[in-house]
Amino acid sequence: RQAGIPADRESFNIALKSFVKSADVTGASMLVEEMKAHGVQPDAVIYTTIISACGRAKDSDAAENWLKKLLAEGLEADVSAFSTTIDACAQAGDLSRAEYWLTRMDTLCLLPSVGAFCSLLHAAAKKSDTQRLENLFERMNAAKVAVTSPMYNAVISAFARRGDIDSAEKWLKQMHNTGTVADVASYSAVIHACAKSSDLQRAEAWVYKMQEVGVDPNVVTYNSVINACARCGASARAESWLEQMERKGVSPGLLTYNSLINAAVKSGNRARAENWITDMKCRGVQPDGVSYSTVIHAWAMAHDAPRAQHWFQELWHNGAVDEQTCSFCYNSVCQ
Repeated sequence: RQAGIPADRESFNIALKSFVKSADVTGASMLVEEMKAHGVQPDAVIYTTIISACGRAKDSDAAENWLKKLLAEGLEADVSAFSTTIDACAQAGDLSRAEYWLTRMDTLCLLPSVGAFCSLLHAAAKKSDTQRLENLFERMNAAKVAVTSPMYNAVISAFARRGDIDSAEKWLKQMHNTGTVADVASYSAVIHACAKSSDLQRAEAWVYKMQEVGVDPNVVTYNSVINACARCGASARAESWLEQMERKGVSPGLLTYNSLINAAVKSGNRARAENWITDMKCRGVQPDGVSYSTVIHAWAMAHDAPRAQHWFQELWHNGAVDEQTCSFCYNSVCQ
């Protein structure tokens, strides 16, 4: 510019890439207008580069607008341009728009990338949109897209969050049948579904199954099965899983202890619940409002005001409480 030398397409391309790296959609757009003013017409590569900047900026509206301009110019959009737009729409939570562009790819005989399907699957899984997830799997099979473990895990987790054990198990079994390797996340999601439904027998069966095939449970797995024990008031079973957890070198955390406290309370052993709070402190795990409120409420229900008051004072002293929890505990003590 300063030398008065007209910039050519290559110069603009180089400059445009700097805007992409910084996710500067506005700057990239202004540069394209300057290109046109200098008589350099944007080609498909330029449009795709700007769409990439929109993707980096997570600006789905801008990505769509530039893709529409590319197509309106009669230029040939490649898989990258569509995939970036689909990903931007999926990350924005607009699954209908993302699927629209996936369908446009089909009409143009473009094979969607694994990344495009992956973005849609994870976005649908976040919303627990299980029907959409199953439809996407059908489209992937039709397009002969290789389904990966994380894709299956997204579906299994979505059903698990809804407490739909049968469907979660169905997808894990399908995973096995297709030769896709099930990992600790796959099994843990199914065990979580069992815990949500208070189905301890099935939760434990899946822990045994994963161990049989050589998949080691992690802290999430153990927390889920201990939570299943807690929901069923099976305190002894919860402690048995804790022992196995520690033998395997997996350290219990806050969620583990809260489930153990809950299991002890549900089995009527309030003194054991108190011991778990002492034990977790000794191991450097700070009790939270749930830990204290479970014990406080248990003593209140047993009409033992002194013990309830004792733990309320402990809670207050340790500051492990929010206003809502404090109010709940105070009301329990006053009952």
